[in-house]
Amino acid sequence: MKIAAAIPCVEDDVRIRMLQHGDARAFATGTEDEDVRLYGHLPLSDYTPAIVEEQIDGVIADGLEDGSLAVLAIADRSSDDFLGSIVLFDVRGERAEVGFWLAPWARGRGVARKSLAAIVRVAAEAGLSVLDARTVPENEASRRVLEAAGFERRCDARTGTSPSGAAVTALAFERSVVGGPP
Repeated sequence: MKIAAAIPCVEDDVRIRMLQHGDARAFATGTEDEDVRLYGHLPLSDYTPAIVEEQIDGVIADGLEDGSLAVLAIADRSSDDFLGSIVLFDVRGERAEVGFWLAPWARGRGVARKSLAAIVRVAAEAGLSVLDARTVPENEASRRVLEAAGFERRCDARTGTSPSGAAVTALAFERSVVGGPP
């Protein structure tokens, strides 16, 4: 499965594309946001531009090459400015999990919903059939975005392990990618 072959993908005024070294400062700054720290469950607790560049050249490039991980940029379609990140991970068979976070300057204009619509098309083109997603119950904004993007809640909150390795109680969602966005 080659997720990279389906990138870039545009939805309205949002472009999902590969992360670039030029995104490193905005990425690191975005991860300093209180909501990203609280709800993002990122693998590292702190990011610097140098760490982001190192990951782009290392684990991110490796994941894209073997199809196991796609850490992508959410960018403004016209300016190409970095707005956040959307990730396909835990790729197994025809399923993968999607996670996303937005920098504070990108919120409130439908960027997350548009990014999820684009990633559904990317996943379908890459041969996936189902996307899973999780969010903690108190993250109402992410829950609403997932539901607006056609994700359906699978079960009540359950404890599991987040990408950061922390135990977290989360709501589980899933969405068929057959047929594209809602």
